[in-house]
Amino acid sequence: MKTKAALDEPPLSDLSFLIPAAGWGERLGMGPKALLMLDGKPLVSWLARKALGVATEVVIAVQRDHLDQVRDLCPGCRCIPGEGTRQETIACLVAAATKPWLLVQDLVRPFATPALMRAVAAKARETGAAGAFLHPDVPVARIQDGFVLQDFRPDEVGVFQAPQVFDRTLLLGVLAQAAVQGWSEQSTMQLVLRAGLRIRSVPGEKTNIKLTTREDWKLATSLTEWLT
Repeated sequence: MKTKAALDEPPLSDLSFLIPAAGWGERLGMGPKALLMLDGKPLVSWLARKALGVATEVVIAVQRDHLDQVRDLCPGCRCIPGEGTRQETIACLVAAATKPWLLVQDLVRPFATPALMRAVAAKARETGAAGAFLHPDVPVARIQDGFVLQDFRPDEVGVFQAPQVFDRTLLLGVLAQAAVQGWSEQSTMQLVLRAGLRIRSVPGEKTNIKLTTREDWKLATSLTEWLT
């Protein structure tokens, strides 16, 4: 069940809310993701409003050509230019952040609730890193070369979601190690795993979908109540 109780709590003063929003959205094919209109507002506006209710510092990385436009759309937030890859953009956001705890919420997951964001932020304080992971409703198989090699119970696995929250010093160290080792991963959490660090999991939300394809966008139009 969705709860808006977290919206009544003050923003966390030791948390930087980082939004990587510099993607072109090639697979979606509808233009720069930050400026896509959903229920009358750009995606970046929806997530920025939610972010300001969770953290006292919000930093958004966008395409250089859209910096001024996004600054106007997101008062109270700091906007910086993104880089060529998501991992490079994350490194820029981390360098720009000033708080000891960092929450990474991808623009393409605008439906995550403030309650989930706060829950992940609280759990991260136990080990230095935590993330939302959605347990499937059915068993999951490990498949290789078209053959099923192993099965896992639903409670043994989780699909990566966002938010992901990190101790800033920990994440700076992981990014530095990744640069030296040449690591490149789709998720920041994968870099933390490669570094051998412990991560706490928080149950994700089924409505916390990732907007990647036209099919996702069609589904998003039925989830607009979760934008606030």
